[in-house]
Amino acid sequence: MAKLKQKPVIPSIVKGVGLVGPYLRGELQITKEPDEENPKQNVTRLRRKNFISELLNRKIITEEQFRRGNQYAILCEKALGATQDLYAKVSLLSVSRKRWEHTQAQHEAYEKLFQIWESLGKFNLKILNMVTLGDMNASEISKLIPRDRRAIRGMIEMVFDSLENIFDKLEKTSCTM
Repeated sequence: MAKLKQKPVIPSIVKGVGLVGPYLRGELQITKEPDEENPKQNVTRLRRKNFISELLNRKIITEEQFRRGNQYAILCEKALGATQDLYAKVSLLSVSRKRWEHTQAQHEAYEKLFQIWESLGKFNLKILNMVTLGDMNASEISKLIPRDRRAIRGMIEMVFDSLENIFDKLEKTSCTM
C-alpha cells in the first residue's frame, strides 16, 4: 500500500491574502509582534523573507542595525519618487509636467542619502545596496566581489555597524539644529 503524501498546513492569514504559492516556496514567514497602536496586544503579520531578516535571525546584525537597514531602504524609496531612479538628475523632465521638481520628502531623503553615501564610501555602499536593496546573500555578493563568502559576511557586519553609527550621527545633528 502506497503512503499518502501529507499536505502542508496553510495558515488562514496566507489563504486570506491569496499568497499560498509564495508561502509554499518559502518566500514568506509569519511573525507575531506587538501592535503599534496597542502594545499589549499581539498581531500576526505575514512578511516576505529577505537576506537582512536572515542576518537578524542568525544574530549577525543587531535589532538596531536591522532597523537602520530598513530605514536606509525606505530613504531610497522616498528619494525615488516619481522618477523611479535612485541616481536621478535634478534636470530630469516629467511627461505630465513641463519641468521636473522633486518633492520636499525627496529632497530630505536625498539630503540624508548624500551624507550616508559620503560617510560609507563607494565599496561599502555597494555592499549595503546589494544587501538592502538587491536582497543578495553573501554567496551572491562573493560572485560579484572576488572575496571569500566568510570575508563578505564580515564586510556586511562592518557595513551595518557603520550604517548604525552614521544614522546616530545624523540624528544627533538634526536634534541640535
